[in-house]
Amino acid sequence: MKIKSYFCYSNTNYRQKMNTNIEQFLNGYMINPDPQYAVLLKGKWGCGKTHFINHWINEYRRNQSVEQVLEPIYVSLYGLSDTKQITIAINRVICPIMYGKTAKIGKVLAKIASAMVLKHEVDLNYDGISDLSINIGIDSLSKFKSNDNLANSNKLLIFDDLERSEISMKLLLGYLNYFVEQCHCHLIIIGDEDKIAEGENKKIFGEFKEKTIGREFEIATDIHSALDTFVNQTPKNDFVVGHQKQIEKFFAMTECNNLRILRQALWDFSRFEETMTDFLEDKRYENTMIHVLGTYIISYCEYRGKNHELLDKWIQYDIKGQYFDKDALENLRSQLGDLHQRYNNIYQRLSNHQTFKIEFVERVLLELNTGSSIKEYVGKEYFAPIAEVRSWTRINEAYAMSNTEFISFYRTLIDDICSVQVPNMKNLGYAIAYLVYLDSRTIKEFDEKDFDNICEALPKYWEDFQDEESVYNARFEFSRGVNFYMTDQKLEKLPAICEKFNEEYENRLKVSKNLMTRTLEKLSDSNVEDLCNLNNQALPDHSCTYDMVSIFNHVDMEKLMNNLLKLNNESLNTFTHFIRGRYDLSHNVGNWIHDTDEDIKPLEKLKEKVDETIKSEKYIRKGAFMNLSKSLDGAIKRCKGDLHATPF
Repeated sequence: MKIKSYFCYSNTNYRQKMNTNIEQFLNGYMINPDPQYAVLLKGKWGCGKTHFINHWINEYRRNQSVEQVLEPIYVSLYGLSDTKQITIAINRVICPIMYGKTAKIGKVLAKIASAMVLKHEVDLNYDGISDLSINIGIDSLSKFKSNDNLANSNKLLIFDDLERSEISMKLLLGYLNYFVEQCHCHLIIIGDEDKIAEGENKKIFGEFKEKTIGREFEIATDIHSALDTFVNQTPKNDFVVGHQKQIEKFFAMTECNNLRILRQALWDFSRFEETMTDFLEDKRYENTMIHVLGTYIISYCEYRGKNHELLDKWIQYDIKGQYFDKDALENLRSQLGDLHQRYNNIYQRLSNHQTFKIEFVERVLLELNTGSSIKEYVGKEYFAPIAEVRSWTRINEAYAMSNTEFISFYRTLIDDICSVQVPNMKNLGYAIAYLVYLDSRTIKEFDEKDFDNICEALPKYWEDFQDEESVYNARFEFSRGVNFYMTDQKLEKLPAICEKFNEEYENRLKVSKNLMTRTLEKLSDSNVEDLCNLNNQALPDHSCTYDMVSIFNHVDMEKLMNNLLKLNNESLNTFTHFIRGRYDLSHNVGNWIHDTDEDIKPLEKLKEKVDETIKSEKYIRKGAFMNLSKSLDGAIKRCKGDLHATPF
């Protein structure tokens, strides 16, 4: 009856204790000269299994006698596809370190010089029938079966990354079984059992465990011990070294057990922090860097962990402008709000800044995926000269204010919004969402007059936006600002403000023109070549490209015709080629799915004007307008659904 040992405590002290217990067991295991069983150390990828075994190996080596002949042999199975590769890996380890004393090397090497191959029959399930035969290349491995007392004690092999081997599970386990059954070695196997025992391998591994594994332990994530190693690795960063307690708290907040993710976060933070030398003398430096450190850890753990899909979708929407329908977007915002609130509910005042600030998380994730530095953002956001700090930039500091400071700040923020002082739509949205949030939690309820004044001020923020691109972008930035202040609270007054904002947005959109319209109404020899490239670009709302929709329905055709008359013949031909390309007039098409119905009437009007012009033109100029007329005719037919509307 084998005893299974599982350790699942979350407390750091407990985790340290249970790992210490495992170390003590392994020390006792090594005392047994012929244990006749292997030990399984298991745990999820990144939980610290390799770190644990390396630490134990170092301690084991340090405590051994100088007469120790065979040191522990560690082999990673990651990516190995044949047992011969394992043998080679073992040989590489054995040959340089076979003896503790130089004088013994020649003697032992002479004994293992001849290559041999052992055929080993493996019975995995004790039914008396061989399940497989394996050939084991011996070379230096002959020492494991040797009766030489020098090599016969404390023979230890450690095989890591079992689940990441590419060798068939049956063959691999038979190979490992050889060291226990035939060589009487101490054998430690390390891996993620959930990944090892998937599919058909589950039965095979189960039989192997029953026969060969005598004890199994779950390795717990020991952040405290791992940090001692991480902070002293390259690049060694003094700030990281000096804030290990904060690191442990941030990591605990994430409920992530993957030490590899933490290591990468600390590595990347260290490289970033070393670029911030210009701000070292700023009194805000330490507190700000603690906040940045926490954001790195939280961002990496959530993005590389269970919330990867959520954060990736948000980046696609908020940064790259990907379309989401209303329900999907609302669900996305709700989930992100829950995540935001979870972190701020367990906020432990590690800094005066908001623990989970989605805008900052986005910046860190962009750095992770693109390599773009966050230095400029951090410099502007957190190290702006004190005299330039405005009300809307102090929102995240509010919980560190006294009541007197807060009331003054709150009043200033209201006044700045109403007097159109907030410099961009993102800041405006963020500030308004914050005020509504305070109201929803009854921290500071909205005064009715202040609420009305903010609504009345919104139209003034639209006065500087004249073209369709800037209008769409302004709305997008306002939404980003609103979304940055995520919460699970129902913000009852926010819809009313957003409705007023969207009303002004729609009004501004009606009188604005997109880039295609503006180009056509200002067509000239200098910009006519831009039309073809522009045709394949996205609309201001990023719903599709210009070639998929009508573009002439908002164009002043009188202006366009006057512009055409001013073009030289070469430019006129370029415009004709634009028409041909836009409506696929060079060949028959299988279908026409483009929404260009509203182009029909303006194109017909334009063709009438071109046909009238042909009557008064001569020579090459006349020919250029004739070609344009034919292309316009083809374009009209194509818009009406004619799949064979080629002009030539």
